[in-house]
Amino acid sequence: MRRPDTTEFWVNDRLPVPTALGLSLEQLAFLGALLVVPNLFAHNSIVPLASHQFLDIASATLLVCALGVLLQVWARWGVGAGYYYPQQATPTVFAIMLVAGSHGGMALAYGMVFVTGLTQVLLSGVLSRLRNVFTVEVAGLAVMLTGITTGKMGLEALFGAGSQPVQGNALLVAAVTLGVLVFCNVWVRARFQAFTTLAGLAAGTAIAIALGMVPGAVWDEIGATPWVRLPEVGGFGWQINTEFIGLYVLMGLSLTLMSLGTQTVAQRAVDADWHIPNLRAYARGLRAEGIAHMAGSFLNAMPQSASGGAVGLATSAGCTSRYLGYWVAGALVFMALCSKLIVLWFAVPAPVIAALMLYLAALLIMTGLRLISSRMLDNRRSMAVGLGLMVGVANQYIVWGLEDSMPGVADFMRVAGALNGVMVALLLTLVFRIGATARTRRRFEVAATTADDLNGYIESQGRLWGARRDSVMRLRQTVWEAFDLVAHSGRIQASPPWLEVQTQFDDYALRVRFIYDGVSMPQPPGAPPSADDMLDDPDAAARLSSYLLSKLARRVQITERDGRCQLDLYFDA
Repeated sequence: MRRPDTTEFWVNDRLPVPTALGLSLEQLAFLGALLVVPNLFAHNSIVPLASHQFLDIASATLLVCALGVLLQVWARWGVGAGYYYPQQATPTVFAIMLVAGSHGGMALAYGMVFVTGLTQVLLSGVLSRLRNVFTVEVAGLAVMLTGITTGKMGLEALFGAGSQPVQGNALLVAAVTLGVLVFCNVWVRARFQAFTTLAGLAAGTAIAIALGMVPGAVWDEIGATPWVRLPEVGGFGWQINTEFIGLYVLMGLSLTLMSLGTQTVAQRAVDADWHIPNLRAYARGLRAEGIAHMAGSFLNAMPQSASGGAVGLATSAGCTSRYLGYWVAGALVFMALCSKLIVLWFAVPAPVIAALMLYLAALLIMTGLRLISSRMLDNRRSMAVGLGLMVGVANQYIVWGLEDSMPGVADFMRVAGALNGVMVALLLTLVFRIGATARTRRRFEVAATTADDLNGYIESQGRLWGARRDSVMRLRQTVWEAFDLVAHSGRIQASPPWLEVQTQFDDYALRVRFIYDGVSMPQPPGAPPSADDMLDDPDAAARLSSYLLSKLARRVQITERDGRCQLDLYFDA
């Protein structure tokens, strides 16, 4: 793992107090602004809820968010990914919770969230077996669709889903906020980029207040709310009904897809050399989310999805330190007990939040695009990613088309949102593995083989595997060097001389095996032959060749049995 150049505070770096306070305030501004989700649920609920009950739901949601962050960064006993990524309330769960609430009240709507958490815990146990399905390009697609979802939420917040036209003041505030964010990210010195988001939020909110965009009723509500209030968590009770298990299992599956995309962003942010998903870390992170949801069901907290926006926010500020999680968790607990702060966040206008989401969406989309383009894709992988992207972008149209004929499928796709595209890509990747092999062999006649022949063979294999482009280019050069060295070493005794090349790929490692009849190459020495050895020892040239190959490959293994020689070169995928 190598520290990225743009990272000021790496995974285990402790944060200076002023920086930690500023970054936690930024995170709190982003996560707190999404408290509009429990507010919307309180107003759209089948069961009428009082204002103090909304504060209880919001406080419980913040407490569960704090618990989730702590579990992730603490990473003990197989729970927690070990890097910073929080969860946030999401409106995609409304449909399922309102259905359950209409049949059994809020006790059932929140109690069944336990099933969602249990689903995530159970899925975490099989996640590590999916390394051949959840490939880098699928992970990149998940990141890209997370960015598209974030951008869509920003555009809806700015332009609205209703029939009222957007006001010029709203466009002005959003433009200024986005302009400040971009300016600080591109032209401000690195040491001050940690406060990019805070500067954008402050500038946008100040202009919105000056333009009179914050209604007076908001200030009245803020003034009437007490500073400190102990929430009555779990006040709705807890209830389970087997009739709704299927719906909440689907909710758990959709939140799992969101988790995979967000964790890919987090893993990519902490390692400049990242090239394959760490599925064990994915499983630990998903397990922590599941435990947080099970605890949240008793506290009557809203279900939460992994926040790719919050991770992108921290990354854009140059901070991937897990210690940020402890500061953010403390800030969330403080906010949960301070009711006035919960209400205060409603003073941040929608255009400001919209501009922030558009800013984060741009970063996430380009991160996902870079991940996809880092692999060599054959037709199978291209179709899996392309069709997944199409379903993810056009998800809403598919939902509309299935509402009458297949309401159950439509409800699930509505909950999963754009990340249905990830599900499609995973399924297609699994199907397209039929007929594809990770092992190949081909015999080359030494006299008739050119570098282009061998390079074309290796490149075609790289596209079939979906290997990293830079790995395949390095492999291509090394394989030709090895082929040339063995072919002209005088050790091949077959007539006419031939070399068989075998390849094997498993997403984590690459092996190329040369097989021929004759005399084996000498084992790679620990040091190159000296100048005197090159003059006096007839075998020194062969030992030098073996030594050079050991420096080009991660490991070299040479064996001989009954005149059949093997030269194995091992590479990182």
